Amino acid sequence: MRRVTAVLLAIGLLGTAAGAEDIGIAMVVMPQVLGFPPGKHSRPLVVRDPIERGSRVRLTSMEAFLEVSFTRAFACKLGRSTVSYDGRNIIGLLKLVGASEAELGDRARPCAPKVHLDRGKFHLGLLAGEPPIDVDTPETRSVVHGTYVRFLVDPIVGTFVGVDEGVVTVQAKAGGDPVEVAAGQWVLVRPGGLATHPAPLQHLEESDDTVHRLTDFTTQPPGRLPR
Repeated sequence: MRRVTAVLLAIGLLGTAAGAEDIGIAMVVMPQVLGFPPGKHSRPLVVRDPIERGSRVRLTSMEAFLEVSFTRAFACKLGRSTVSYDGRNIIGLLKLVGASEAELGDRARPCAPKVHLDRGKFHLGLLAGEPPIDVDTPETRSVVHGTYVRFLVDPIVGTFVGVDEGVVTVQAKAGGDPVEVAAGQWVLVRPGGLATHPAPLQHLEESDDTVHRLTDFTTQPPGRLPR
């Protein structure tokens, strides 16, 4: 019986390894960034580390920074055999800024591009024509239809969504109707609350006393990777 159990365990471990799917690569890593691949021990991330679907990442200081290039495997456009990172295979760019924690991809739903942000700031840029990405936070479920957006998640403030280009559909988990946030607009969903009406980003960025200081929180298009 023990031998059968050991064989089954070995097969299970092999299946787990075989099922691992790289959906991106870490392109810029500042100190104190930990990676938690599914079913594996945590370890510090370094430049060019592959990101497996369902991996959690944790930035543990205000100076920490992580930039991840998502490949087409994130949305399964070209299948799991695609491993090139030369820029032609990149569909988008994610940047986590400061103390943050997120899960990249949904291990239970292959081919479903999704990011879950527990806390912190992140910027997301998608190349034109790429599939939308689902973004989940404690307060919201959002669908990003390209192209450059920014999120801030704070346990006291809630979830802030700002759209520089494209459209984001924001659904508060507390209820209410989905809110379409267009380019140049932002909304806020406070803990347990509903989404505010979209307001101009310009007014928010010009304010000196806002809790959402965005001077260091900008987006930019994903470019080709250095060779």
